[in-house]
Amino acid sequence: MTQQLFAVARHIYLIDPETGAFKEYNAEDWSSTISGALIPSTHKIYVTTTFNNLWEISLANNNVRKISWDSWSSCNTLVAVPDDSSECSFKLFAFCHKLWLIDDPNTGHCTDFLGGYTDIWARVNAAAAVGQKIFATTSANNLWCVDTITKEAKQLGSGALAYTGGKLLAFCYGLWEINTNNGDYTPFFDKDSEEAKRSWLGVKAVTVIDTCVYVVAGDQLLALDTI
Repeated sequence: MTQQLFAVARHIYLIDPETGAFKEYNAEDWSSTISGALIPSTHKIYVTTTFNNLWEISLANNNVRKISWDSWSSCNTLVAVPDDSSECSFKLFAFCHKLWLIDDPNTGHCTDFLGGYTDIWARVNAAAAVGQKIFATTSANNLWCVDTITKEAKQLGSGALAYTGGKLLAFCYGLWEINTNNGDYTPFFDKDSEEAKRSWLGVKAVTVIDTCVYVVAGDQLLALDTI
């Protein structure tokens, strides 16, 4: 199956990652979108908005429906985490004033996953799943790791995060590769290269297809080959 980029702007677009050509997928106004996450096993995308809504977009049948109206405007980030190494099923998490497990995506029903850390999770601005762990950056410039199996949360350490080919990348002023065991980080590019001089502060969104990271920076769509 051909893979495409899914972009939520004022409208929703599908983008060819090879050519950059795009077509409109949904013509409704999505400018109130805060966060979104894809559940690969169901081919469904979940989106939160400033109007306190949680939406479901089914790529399988092109159906869009509003799931619930609640306090979804406080959701900074949605992230999908595989249930096991086979990645046949996923859990959907929401970072709000707490870390919530959306245990029934069909209705938007949530349970308090960790039972605390309210001040910390309200500051989350980006998150990515690495196996069954969630790595999250906060506006306080900290990197956190949440183990969804043991429910252990620990501070390791900012911008956007992407995981591909065994590498966790952090888009900050520079582009860094993070050691997921201890939070150590090294520059992704050779320090003498032209790429190392680029600032990534303007990054708005990132997503991964195979070993390539696609980045929306300013008004540009960039492709970063991690190999």
